[in-house]
Amino acid sequence: MKSVVPAFAAGLVLSAALLAGCNKPDEPLAAPTMEQPAAVTPPPAPAEPAPAPEPAPKPKPKPKPVQPPPPPPPQVCYDCGTVTTITPVTQKGEAGAMGTIGGAAAGGVIGHQFGGGKGKDAATIGGAILGAVAGREIEKRARSTTVYEIGVRMDDGSSRSVTVADPAGLSVGSAVRVEGNNLRPR
Repeated sequence: MKSVVPAFAAGLVLSAALLAGCNKPDEPLAAPTMEQPAAVTPPPAPAEPAPAPEPAPKPKPKPKPVQPPPPPPPQVCYDCGTVTTITPVTQKGEAGAMGTIGGAAAGGVIGHQFGGGKGKDAATIGGAILGAVAGREIEKRARSTTVYEIGVRMDDGSSRSVTVADPAGLSVGSAVRVEGNNLRPR
């Protein structure tokens, strides 16, 4: 056991020399002795774990430019359209008693001038009948009116036909509004 002590003492001297290099220059060098064991300090208690660092704040995203909403679709006017055709139409008038009676009298007079005896009577009756028919037609034509059938292509894609008495101010391509059986320029 004697050989272990000198080796131990040599290790202490070496340790002291190494520690001397760590001491401050104004502190004296203390060498440990054999009789007194060096005080062993207990290891420090484990420290509480440090709280996790807070994550760096995320940069706020740049706001996207606000685009204006698309314009609303154009409103379709269901009464609006464009004139496509203007056609004059002659409407026969109503025949009254005046044309029928006048035509019968005129036809009877003309028919009475033909034939003799019973033939004269037959010609008078035939002339009166033909005169009544002719007088009725003449009166219808005299009372006839001209109206205008106007074709309109509506803004919603449909087509309408409107009959008016006078197309004043309207021509093919005119923009109109249909109000019942009337057309009004727009």
